[in-house]
Amino acid sequence: MALLVEVARLNIEPEGLCPIEAELKLGVDFTVDTDLVLARWQLRYIADHAHRRHVVELESTAPAPLARGAHTLALAVKDFGVGGLSKAVLLNVGLLVLTLFDGEREVLQVSMVVQVVEREGAIMRLVLNPME
Repeated sequence: MALLVEVARLNIEPEGLCPIEAELKLGVDFTVDTDLVLARWQLRYIADHAHRRHVVELESTAPAPLARGAHTLALAVKDFGVGGLSKAVLLNVGLLVLTLFDGEREVLQVSMVVQVVEREGAIMRLVLNPME
């Protein structure tokens, strides 16, 4: 029988356009139907440019047991951490990928489109909520 994970709510802060390097907060209300032994979350930013994929590891949690039932994840990324990517790479649509693992097995993936634009010389981002 397959593991079932249901996401009830996804909250993304800040809402709307903000500086690319601004703190990012994610809140996820979810339910798992079985115990996870080594549950961990990983957040990555993925940008594709000229046939090359750039992956930036933004945050991850330590592995820990997760009992079946309802849970809330609160994740804060103080520095969005994409400063190492060139402006040409950033000024495209990217993908923010939040993944739940149990050990090495991927259990859930939530993908959020990130629009990146330049406004008055500043690089700005907008994270789109796939649940809205």
